[in-house]
Amino acid sequence: MMALLNSGRLLLRIVFVGFMLSVMATLPPTIEIHALPVVGDRQLIARTFEPLNISNITPRGWLAEQLKIQSEGLSGHLALFWPDIKDSIWVGGSGDGGLNERTPYWLNGAVPLLKLLENMDAEERKLAAQSNDLCQQGVDMMNIDLDLIQVSSIQECHDACVNNTGCAAFVVDSCNATMNCWLKYGFGPTDQASCRCFGIPPKNSETFNLTAQVDRYINFILAHQQPNGWYGPDNDATGTMYWSKFPLIMALQHYMEFHPETMSTIVPSVVRFYKECSNRMQKTPMSDWAAARGYDFALTVEWVLKHYPNGEDSFLWQFMDQVRSQTWDWETWFQAFQTGANTHGVNNAQALKSSGVWYVATGNESFYESSKERLRNIDDTYGLASGVFCADELLCDTPQQKMPSRGTELCTVVEAMFSYNTLFSVHGDVMFADRAERIAYNALPATWASPRGGDMWNHQYLQAENEINAASFAESIWTHDGPDAELYGLAPNYGCCTANFNQGWPKFARMLIFSTSDNGAAIGALAPVKALLPNNAEIIVDTNFPHSDVVIVNVTSPVAMPLYLRIPTWAKQAVTSINGKRFDGTNAGEMNKLDLPSGFSQIILNLNPQIRLEHWFSEGTFTVHRGALMYSLPITPNYTTLTTYAYESRDYQLLPTTEWRYAMGLNDTDPTASFAFVDNGYIPGAAPFNHTNFASVIKGRGRVVPWWGFDKNSAASPPPSPVCTPVGSEKCGEFVNLTLVPFGSTELRISEFPWA
Repeated sequence: MMALLNSGRLLLRIVFVGFMLSVMATLPPTIEIHALPVVGDRQLIARTFEPLNISNITPRGWLAEQLKIQSEGLSGHLALFWPDIKDSIWVGGSGDGGLNERTPYWLNGAVPLLKLLENMDAEERKLAAQSNDLCQQGVDMMNIDLDLIQVSSIQECHDACVNNTGCAAFVVDSCNATMNCWLKYGFGPTDQASCRCFGIPPKNSETFNLTAQVDRYINFILAHQQPNGWYGPDNDATGTMYWSKFPLIMALQHYMEFHPETMSTIVPSVVRFYKECSNRMQKTPMSDWAAARGYDFALTVEWVLKHYPNGEDSFLWQFMDQVRSQTWDWETWFQAFQTGANTHGVNNAQALKSSGVWYVATGNESFYESSKERLRNIDDTYGLASGVFCADELLCDTPQQKMPSRGTELCTVVEAMFSYNTLFSVHGDVMFADRAERIAYNALPATWASPRGGDMWNHQYLQAENEINAASFAESIWTHDGPDAELYGLAPNYGCCTANFNQGWPKFARMLIFSTSDNGAAIGALAPVKALLPNNAEIIVDTNFPHSDVVIVNVTSPVAMPLYLRIPTWAKQAVTSINGKRFDGTNAGEMNKLDLPSGFSQIILNLNPQIRLEHWFSEGTFTVHRGALMYSLPITPNYTTLTTYAYESRDYQLLPTTEWRYAMGLNDTDPTASFAFVDNGYIPGAAPFNHTNFASVIKGRGRVVPWWGFDKNSAASPPPSPVCTPVGSEKCGEFVNLTLVPFGSTELRISEFPWA
């Protein structure tokens, strides 16, 4: 009946320790891997697109707003009230026992988030100074004085107030070279007055001062490194002992990027830790979580080899070989999901990048083929329309391998994003950036909800494409997690995702623009951002995408340079212009090379996306997409507060209040003609994935299917299509108008539809 586009592919992450240790125990004790030979003068293979130093990346527009929302939510407050971070064993407390992974997870996201926020703040200050809107000229406020100081500029007075915790406002004498600056501990009525400028600066709440938080944890961990080189707790005698240090070292490496003065002390510290690991691994090889994730360990070794080998090249190569020899064989696993590794969802999401890591270490082209093959295979077997794969703890079992009511873990979401962006960086293949972008703009925001909507205070452990409630029942359709896995809250089911989600947006933001070996740049996922390149060129991507169709790229370069611009695979009708002239070589699914002159160039990319329907669950159901976004039928929830924590953290149960059992009406000859796109426009400053006032919607029509029922308190599989056949059409409801909204802006929804 329909010509629907085929698609499919990835994601996932971690569960109750006791249960998972039993799962790990079922694996063969040793998985054979051929160790890399140690040869003289070995060199890393250069990535196709090299990530920029995080100091040179400044998110803008809606992306900057999203990162602020993250910092003002759980990310900026976990260290203040959640025992696993606040009282962590890593900083002398007793929290975060067991795997000891939660503080390293948090730092792995909080450190890059901190730097991006600092870059954004510097940019905002610069723009404010240029626009001279730090205060209201000709306005004075008398009394309520906190202090009087002399300054040389309005900016200096503004900054003095920002940095004084007791200052709520300021007045500056703006007519003299040496200015009086009155700091105010409150504000009241104002008057018109010459030579006065009154300002109320935005204040960074101490409750989410990430700089102080991050510095405290990093400094404590480094200061308490054991004499033998070991980091942190040393309370595990098994081969899992190494695992929690992998994300810690990633965090330290982010930290060194924007604190280069620390590299000469932190890198030797890291190498001492590697040497202690090497000694222990000879007697106690990596196992369980460490063996499953050894490629992440190797990724940190590659970073040291690239940035600061410090004469330790020979040891670092030997250690990388040792790590690889003890890492599970994911290359075999992803061929048929039978041998070499296991079904744990988050392990699979993290391991997607293993082929890219080993390619950089070896230059073996077969790893590129493996990278492409694993994406196709996991899509075909377990793939879901939001970009992730079905794995509610473990990969979903037959016959529900792609069941839209089965779940995907938040840890899987963020790990898959990072894996795909790593593969894009290594191989330069658009398919990986396409996937990272799809996950970021659909699956990641869809796992957050609150009565206000759009914030990042309350997340799920599992999310589903078809999710009709978020409640705790005695019986659940997911098979390996607890009854509260779909609640929205602080740490539903298990706390790993509360710590690990933090890396999602920051690592995505820092891997938008890359440098290239021919002194140029590459743009991967599309989002508003500013970047400074090694050749001193500046790139500003100005866009509301995915909430708009136009991307403007302004490049200012002292030299002629190539720019590699990704055109998404779905953008078959994209049009590109350079300095007002149409570029004829725009090809979807490719990195389009644009040769830019020195000076200023403006590239305008109109993506011209069309509505598309995709099969994921079955040939008898479909999902609705336009551009990078999937659109879903929102189900209005009733919120019940189950637990109240500090600040704005809550546990919520959500039950449906509106009908959800719809089959969509489709035009027999042109199914996409059954839908109409409405562009409402993104409002600057709004929550990018708000649950009201949607930037865009898709209109369609549907009929209630009364016999579409339940399966263990979730929506049953969508009934086979066409549902309302002539014989049974009288049993379906009348056609009604329906509005589909972005999947990432829903808390309850139907995304995989039958047709009437």
